[in-house]
Amino acid sequence: MTYDELNSFLLNYLKNDITGRAIMLSGEWGSGKSHYVKNELKPYLVKKNKKCVIVSLYGLSDTTEISKAIFLELHPVIKKLSPAKNTAKVIGKTLLNAAASKIGFDIENPSEETLKQLYESINLSDTLIILEDIERTQIEITKLLGYINNLCENDHAKVLLITNEDELLTTYDGTNSEGKAVKYYTESAIAYKRVKEKTVGDTICFVCDFKTAIQTIIGNFGIYLSKFNTETQADDIVNVFTRLNSYNLRAFIYGCQKCKDIFEFISDHGITVNEKIEEMIFYGVIAFTQRQSKSSDLRFDTKAYLSGSLGVNDSLPLFRFCYDYIAYQIISEEEIKKSVSYYTDYMKKGKWNSGRDKDLQAIREYHVSTEEKTKKALANIPDKIKNGSIPYYDYGILANYIVAIKYDAEIEFDIENITNPMIDSLKTIDENIDFESLFSSGYTLFNKDGIEYFEQIKRRMQEALTGVHEQEDFPYSPIAIKEYCKNLTSAAKQMLRKNGFANNIDVNRFISMLKKCSSETISRIRSLFMDLYRDVHYSQIVEEDLTALKTIHEAVSGLKEYNKYDKIQKMQIKWFIKNLSDMITAFENQKAK
Repeated sequence: MTYDELNSFLLNYLKNDITGRAIMLSGEWGSGKSHYVKNELKPYLVKKNKKCVIVSLYGLSDTTEISKAIFLELHPVIKKLSPAKNTAKVIGKTLLNAAASKIGFDIENPSEETLKQLYESINLSDTLIILEDIERTQIEITKLLGYINNLCENDHAKVLLITNEDELLTTYDGTNSEGKAVKYYTESAIAYKRVKEKTVGDTICFVCDFKTAIQTIIGNFGIYLSKFNTETQADDIVNVFTRLNSYNLRAFIYGCQKCKDIFEFISDHGITVNEKIEEMIFYGVIAFTQRQSKSSDLRFDTKAYLSGSLGVNDSLPLFRFCYDYIAYQIISEEEIKKSVSYYTDYMKKGKWNSGRDKDLQAIREYHVSTEEKTKKALANIPDKIKNGSIPYYDYGILANYIVAIKYDAEIEFDIENITNPMIDSLKTIDENIDFESLFSSGYTLFNKDGIEYFEQIKRRMQEALTGVHEQEDFPYSPIAIKEYCKNLTSAAKQMLRKNGFANNIDVNRFISMLKKCSSETISRIRSLFMDLYRDVHYSQIVEEDLTALKTIHEAVSGLKEYNKYDKIQKMQIKWFIKNLSDMITAFENQKAK
């Protein structure tokens, strides 16, 4: 049954059932029965103008305690009703007799006023009495069911029993007449079955709507867990439950509380963690608390910062500081920072994490996806490279696919926003990496320009790893041009002139960048060339620069009619062509002399 179907069934029982029997809802511990009752069934009945009394039998030792609990739940409401509304009530004599001694009435010689008070205090009409934890009560089960039978049969009360019936149907191992091993019901289970037949009508096997329950539970924890309160996240959490074969909602609530505490501590202490770390904390804790609900013998390797076996897996492991908080109630700012630092470094170097990023997977599957999904994944990649979410081992395959997307699929995006962070990241590596292994597999490129561009990326990546290219790379990004020009000091200009500047520019990438530049940025680039080559004699530059300037001049001339430029951009391009032409003419004249 769905929650809606179950709600309707129980409402019909409350309104129309005349069998004088209770209903039983049975399910495993932690499966969400109590959550359903409190968050789904009770609000539903209240909307239907029905009353709902919930009593846990956990720890109760006498049926009079049940009567008192029900009485106290109903009494404050009934006392507020006017006399006109208290006529023709359904009065529960079972409750009346059982509760009288507990609440101070003299039931042996009641006065007329006393009887009136009792009768007006206990009203079972339009009321569903819900008794939880049947299997955990200290009341002998046949006595309890006899009490419930009186409520239903004699007082016409409507009762819902919430239990894990498997705990009541106890068995023992034996052998049959043929010598085969079989299980037999214990005497207490047989007695329970006998009395249940008279007391309980329908027994419903509870099936939790985990997605709905998960979102409701997370919503109760406010802003600290709000990012995990989506249908997609609910699906992911159910998948974690399935992976661990554990669906304990009590453990989930406990895990959510621990996550909230940890996130609150991180926020209060100004500790910086990225979204990936937050995701790992959440899923690691949720997985561990599910594991913990099934086994108390869980230990963390004292030398480790991460544990895939206690979390979901190696991709979503449990942090040591999370384990310490759950197991020992200890949380330390220093330990959190150590763990985050260790993980960030480990992800960059750790081959185990290769290929697991969801956006990288989406990029690799672009050819069977959509342009929208592919662009969304591309937009997330630069930050993931910068924070280490994508390890070095994925850079080759990433470079291969972004070139394919750019040149073969002709999807428009700023490819430099991805390649530049990769190059910067490779420059920081202090270990030996087999460069060719980064490109051991990939996507076959077909576009000629794409193939050339891919080879240029490979060359830049190798230079970044080996450090052989001492000259600061031209940024090929409209956003980075301003900062690049700002940092070009006189000393740097002398070095660039000595080693060449124009001949170190990748013309294809340069033209691709110019197409995205505003008129202001084109003007800035023009000024850069003029600053470098103004008042410079041919004898002061390397021979290759003159040839390179001619190549750049020819390529930029091809942008005069670029249809995506406005008139101001076209004007800047014409000026740039003129500047380059003047430089080339001056150098050729100086060379001729």
